[in-house]
Amino acid sequence: MLPRLLYIGDVPIEASYHGSALLFRLLQRYPADRLLILEGNLVPPKTTRRLPQVRHAALHQGSRRLLDSRLHDGYSWWLTKRAGSRLKQVANLLDGFSPEAILTVGHGYSWITAARAALALNVPLHLVIHDDWPRVVAPSLRDLVDHQFGAVYRQAATRLCTSPFMADDYFGRYQARGTVLLPYRAVDGPAFSGVADRLRHANPAPVFAFAGTINSPGYARLLRQLATAIAEHRGELLLFGPIDATAAAAAGLALPNIRLGGLLSSDELLLRLRSDADVLFVPMSFDPADAANMRMGFPSKLTEYTAVGLPLLICGPPDCSAVRWALDHPGVGEVVTADHESALAGAVTRLSTDAAHRIALAERAQAIGARDFAPGTAQAIFHHALQSTRA
Repeated sequence: MLPRLLYIGDVPIEASYHGSALLFRLLQRYPADRLLILEGNLVPPKTTRRLPQVRHAALHQGSRRLLDSRLHDGYSWWLTKRAGSRLKQVANLLDGFSPEAILTVGHGYSWITAARAALALNVPLHLVIHDDWPRVVAPSLRDLVDHQFGAVYRQAATRLCTSPFMADDYFGRYQARGTVLLPYRAVDGPAFSGVADRLRHANPAPVFAFAGTINSPGYARLLRQLATAIAEHRGELLLFGPIDATAAAAAGLALPNIRLGGLLSSDELLLRLRSDADVLFVPMSFDPADAANMRMGFPSKLTEYTAVGLPLLICGPPDCSAVRWALDHPGVGEVVTADHESALAGAVTRLSTDAAHRIALAERAQAIGARDFAPGTAQAIFHHALQSTRA
């Protein structure tokens, strides 16, 4: 029997991307009467693709407008300091629900609330970590957040890290072992047999695709470099995700051969990638400010990418998680570890002109992805964590 589970977090549980998609898939088949979701109000859901029949409530934290203003650092400090004082609000939102375990994600502020609630209710805390939050926050906040995060990481009954590199780093930093829970595919997602048909035909104008968020200048720079390299082959870069024309222009991505595909559901995205793209791009920022997150955070887009039957182009520092995963599985993708345009241009040329190379990479990626990102494995890890630590 799975425990009555209370989620308290700032990552909306929805079928969209990154941590939201991971949580949605973890809870997609959880008994609705044994689950209550309390989401912070600072990050509203971006889609209506939510868990049906499950009770949701909003945990009021503060103002998104202030968080997005020039007062961000000071207001973020205040939100961090106040996060542990919301237990009365949590108690009111329970409305008769008696949790036997609490689930949270180490992002934003509500993981602190969740940890305090777990202590107050004397139930186990299960912590999911998909990015290195103590290194994501503003430099002025890092000591405060790292101290609190370390305490919560050690408090947690289970620590579910989305890459083995994160689990290793956190063991060295916080002296507590984590369990690896790689991002994984949807249980009910479309399945494809073999590589995409378009790989077997000559294409004088190749289409490269990227799906995800562009959340740092380092990502935007690599996408601009890719668009420039593709232009030499009359190619096009297709961007899927929560970026509109205004944001693209601000990131320097309003280029003639860049097309915006919008934010799609996972199923829609897979179908569009297979029908419209020739190569899938996995950028990992070279910017020093992003180094820790690139090293530890595993790109969840690989779960979808490897299902499609297309070749991967992975570009990032030698120690980033995507490159290390690719090097552990030779032939899974074209890998670029040098931070200069000529290296990326050479990879684009190989992928644009060699059909046999594209097919071999696509076949290898599909085989490794089916093994590494199988939903059954991840569900078993998650359910074992919940059942083995019941209060």
